[in-house]
Amino acid sequence: MSETHSPVFRNVLVIGGTGGLGQAVALEFAQFAQTVHLTYHGRRVEAEKTAAEVAERGGTAEIHQLTLPDPEPRGTSIRKLLTRVTPCDVVVNCAVAGDPAVATISNAEAFKSCMDANVFGAYQISAISAQAMAGTGGGSVVNVSSVITKRYIVGAIAYATSKAALEGMTRGFAREWGAAGLRFNTVSPGPIRDTRLVAMVPAQVMDRAAPSGREERLVAAQKVASVIRLVAGADFSAMNGEVVVVDEGFSL
Repeated sequence: MSETHSPVFRNVLVIGGTGGLGQAVALEFAQFAQTVHLTYHGRRVEAEKTAAEVAERGGTAEIHQLTLPDPEPRGTSIRKLLTRVTPCDVVVNCAVAGDPAVATISNAEAFKSCMDANVFGAYQISAISAQAMAGTGGGSVVNVSSVITKRYIVGAIAYATSKAALEGMTRGFAREWGAAGLRFNTVSPGPIRDTRLVAMVPAQVMDRAAPSGREERLVAAQKVASVIRLVAGADFSAMNGEVVVVDEGFSL
């Protein structure tokens, strides 16, 4: 952190900060947080690169290994992580799981795995974050959904269902924890450039979803990250339980 820089946030925790949107979010907060904490599952090298980029921008970063969902239902490893990053002002959940799989019973296992990671894992993160932040003056949790909940892409049944559930769950947390100084919101981006998930979608499928042109409708990760930072900050302190769409018009 630059000696002349006064951070807006204390600790900021980015769940899934190794690449794509998670990396962009970590970099976005570099100049605004006392410390940016980012988690990785198996991509430690990528996490270290992101941390180094945060430092290049004048910030301070720490990396933490985390598996979602936590095998222990009450989230022992997540609780330990929040203890390490307390006081935490912002948690951004960018973790994502899910491979293309059409709606057939043969893909039931893949569907369940996606729901476990994207929904139950997010529940563990949200519940433990709420408890931790309520004791240190409140804070903001931003979950990342997807406009795929509004503009379906073939083969995305598990991913789309999990993100729709995430939006509903976020509203529930907003309602139940708002009085304790917590805000829970969802940012719903369109397909983001240069990400693993977009690369897995066949070009012809994406073209059908965005008939006006594939490339024109892909969103820069940095644009979404900027919105996430603003939603988490004081200027949007009256916003709670909302879904903010950032998709270059993809869902129109």
